[in-house]
Amino acid sequence: MTETITGERLQDFLRSGTWQDYFSSLSESLGFSLSVYSQEGTEVLSAPVPDSQCRSIKSSSAALTLQCESHCRSFVRSALASGKPAVFKCYARITCFTLPIFSQDAKAVIVGRGSFGSYDDFRECMEVVSANDSDLLSVKTPLAFTSNDQAWKTCRLVGDIVSKLVNNLQETAILRKKVESFKNVFSLWSTSAQESPETRYQDMLYNLSTLLTIEHITILAANKQQGGYASLYGLSRTGAQVQPCTLGGETVIVKELQSGRPFVHERGPAGDRLFYYFPILISGALEGILGVNDRVLTESDVQIISGFCKQTALFIENQRLHQDLFKKFNRFVTLAELTKVLSPIQNPEKLLQMILEQSAELLTAEQGSLMLLDLETDALLLEAKKGVVLGVDQKHRINRGEGIAGKVMEHGEPILVENLENDPRIMQKNRDHYKTRSFVSIPIKIDDRIIGVLNLSDKTTGEVFNEEDLRLIQSFATHAAIVMERNMFFNKTEELKKLTITDSLTGLLNRRYLYERLKDELGRAQRYGHHFSLLMLDLDGFKYCNDTLGHLFGDKILKNIADTLINTVRSMDIVARYGGDEFMVILPETDEPLAIDIAERVRSALAVHVDRATGDEGPGPHVLTTSIGIACYPKHGETLEALLENVDKALYRAKHKGRNRSEVFS
Repeated sequence: MTETITGERLQDFLRSGTWQDYFSSLSESLGFSLSVYSQEGTEVLSAPVPDSQCRSIKSSSAALTLQCESHCRSFVRSALASGKPAVFKCYARITCFTLPIFSQDAKAVIVGRGSFGSYDDFRECMEVVSANDSDLLSVKTPLAFTSNDQAWKTCRLVGDIVSKLVNNLQETAILRKKVESFKNVFSLWSTSAQESPETRYQDMLYNLSTLLTIEHITILAANKQQGGYASLYGLSRTGAQVQPCTLGGETVIVKELQSGRPFVHERGPAGDRLFYYFPILISGALEGILGVNDRVLTESDVQIISGFCKQTALFIENQRLHQDLFKKFNRFVTLAELTKVLSPIQNPEKLLQMILEQSAELLTAEQGSLMLLDLETDALLLEAKKGVVLGVDQKHRINRGEGIAGKVMEHGEPILVENLENDPRIMQKNRDHYKTRSFVSIPIKIDDRIIGVLNLSDKTTGEVFNEEDLRLIQSFATHAAIVMERNMFFNKTEELKKLTITDSLTGLLNRRYLYERLKDELGRAQRYGHHFSLLMLDLDGFKYCNDTLGHLFGDKILKNIADTLINTVRSMDIVARYGGDEFMVILPETDEPLAIDIAERVRSALAVHVDRATGDEGPGPHVLTTSIGIACYPKHGETLEALLENVDKALYRAKHKGRNRSEVFS
């Protein structure tokens, strides 16, 4: 880290491998390339996402890189000066944000770089690239766009995570200073992060009884189930058993301790035996009480015991903060891993079920459903389900505004419920097949469009869903929606691609695409000195069949011919409809003898198949047969034009010699 970041704790933290790993995971899970800049504007840490548009732009030109870096540094300086986050578009028109972070006298800025906000931004970027005499960018489609709203949400999320980390660093620093001040009395105190609060209480009692020679000392812990406080652990200097002690939650002693001050209760007529109570406040709540039954304590003794109680409370609170923080980071790491699992899935039904399964796993939910909006009926249709809800019909329909999911769809806002029976928004009796009364229902959005609703219920632990669960599942749903949109776009693209290269009736390759494949095969054969062959097929008497049995039946015959061809030739062979009742087969790595053998096998298969079709469907005994022409590379031509001309001549010869036969060009 640079010298401008002078806070030792922040500097060590940003340099640590643990932070860099989490930083990279956070960058990948949010889809933003995250960088850390020092006060002087120097980039000290970078975690780019795969296929980063920013990286692609910078790699196109050194001059463009200087312009981009200068532009970004100006926003870094502005963030340091104002101390406020900002969303902006960089020199290359990419939507970015700056987030200043402070820790005591240490300063730094996190810069998050997303993607273009729109196609207009993309075009402007291309103009910038061109103006810098740079190579055109290689951009993978479809482009993913980042709106200002997305950037602000991501900025706030990163700010929340980092602020908790920085606060934790400050709390740790305070704790260390206090521990140093009590170093002479804490030499026997274990610092294991794995210790439970009960173990820490025992250590505290042991050290205090040794240090101050106290006669009787005990610790009372909060009883969350029954209320009040009960003895957890006690020590007696004489070795006598310490009698159990309880305190009600509404007693004067407890109320006084909740203010943070010790309480002294006089015992005996002479006042020589006192019972001192010291509060152990953790996150503002009285979770433990230290009781000392002894002679009159000196002011110094009271201060030392109070210090121990505060240190113990700070340790337990700090330990919980660490555990909570690492739990959150681990969940974000899990979130990143889950989005990786979703991205390769191309089957829409499998993708939706996987999204639901991963959502349930993320929140440890036993039941759930995923519903998508049907644009024709403006209603939600059940597309994926998990748990007891499996008994519900797969195409279960919920109208907009109807029930919980319908309300989420109508208003576009999530609903988090701890107890549906007393929640004023719901107020309904829980159904028998649900174990708990808590659930979460969130909208699935693509930009501002609501495309569906995700519902989850019944945590495996029996706990209620909380705000952290809601934030986590909303973040996952945002990534899932992007994957769903890409999946829909991919399937539409594949469908359009298929339509451009295939024949609509038979599903075979069309004539235009056949020429492209012929060119590829000819080029491969020329490069490696291999053979390949062509078969041209024509149905004998197909016109008569069309005229007598009708065009619908003729179309059925053509489909049957296509299916039979695909099932008869090898998997490496390429079958296409050449036009009308003519078909073409490309036979890679095939010489003349093998081509003749395949042609005869095809001719026999087609004759049997068509004979059955006409016998079952048609009124007469007419049997269709097939004539086949054969041409081989390089024997019958070394160019595409020569091969096509000669295979056509071979087919003509087969027709001329009586049909229902195969002929090789000669």
